[in-house]
Amino acid sequence: MATRELIMGTEGVVRSTEIVVRRFGGPEALETVTRDIGPLPPGHAHVRMLAAGVGLTDVMARTGDYLLQRTAGFSPGYELVGEVVDYAATGDDPAWVAPGTRVAVSLPAMGAYREHLQLPAWQLVPVPDGLDTIVAACIPLDYLTAWSVLHRHGRVAEGDTVLIQGASGGVGQALSQLGKRAGLRMYGTASSGERLARYGVEFIDYRTQDFRAVLREREPDGIQAVFDHLGGATLRGGYRLLARGGVAVSYAFAGRPGHMRMDTVRGAVGSKVRGLWPGRRTALCMLPAELRSDHDWYRATLRTLLEMARDGAIVPEVGRVFPLAKAADAHRALERRDAGGKIVLTTE
Repeated sequence: MATRELIMGTEGVVRSTEIVVRRFGGPEALETVTRDIGPLPPGHAHVRMLAAGVGLTDVMARTGDYLLQRTAGFSPGYELVGEVVDYAATGDDPAWVAPGTRVAVSLPAMGAYREHLQLPAWQLVPVPDGLDTIVAACIPLDYLTAWSVLHRHGRVAEGDTVLIQGASGGVGQALSQLGKRAGLRMYGTASSGERLARYGVEFIDYRTQDFRAVLREREPDGIQAVFDHLGGATLRGGYRLLARGGVAVSYAFAGRPGHMRMDTVRGAVGSKVRGLWPGRRTALCMLPAELRSDHDWYRATLRTLLEMARDGAIVPEVGRVFPLAKAADAHRALERRDAGGKIVLTTE
């Protein structure tokens, strides 16, 4: 554990190494810069990043295709695990916030590819003893999204039948694991079913099978929920498979290269319009907005997920680990789909 004095020096200013996108483009657009961080605002903690998760939203933001990051001049990344270095007390401080404490964070706005951060206390969730730092860094974004999709928006019940589109992805695997614990009957589209079988997901090969035809044959009365991050024809097809009272939950919208922002807007509007039709409903999970609006839900749910990971109830799959300075290589690996699990950046 690095001491406060070693990190901050005698002047209370720390120099932070950061990865920034000053112009949209390929992996080469990820630049390494340094900047000085000054005194802490009241109620904020100085956190030294230990590990940060890398996701497809980071890649989309880097290329300029991510609707929630419309301008350049930012550090990517929505999730991290770090160590508290210092805390500017306000008199209403969480008792556990102290230098040396490991914390997990899901950010409401991008900015995780940084060696040092100043974060408000509400964003910090303690990492339980016994949970590996890199494993913990795989949890905040994917598993919070999956929990919200299932329980806040899907409102699933034991025995419900659901379809997970892209079930082998990060959120898809989280949905599969949490869905098994919720007692769901699950179908999942993917290119390989090996991982899905561990969680009782019935595999549908999207390359050779039409998921609509498969489910119409096997579930003629319809299914209770569809979880979709693709949008377009895939979402429309899933919506038509719903039984009366069923729900289609969108948590992202894939789009055409160069048109992803517009396709995202169209997908969100289309989802809202379909939700006006009687008999079935739609829902849109936007985790950054949910974090800002409900701090208590965020902290309680992330704490629960971290404890589940410590106890082996969920098992995030770590792929490749890169040093922060090699963020461009991490993005290339993610774009090639050769990581075999979640990619993580570290400072150690």
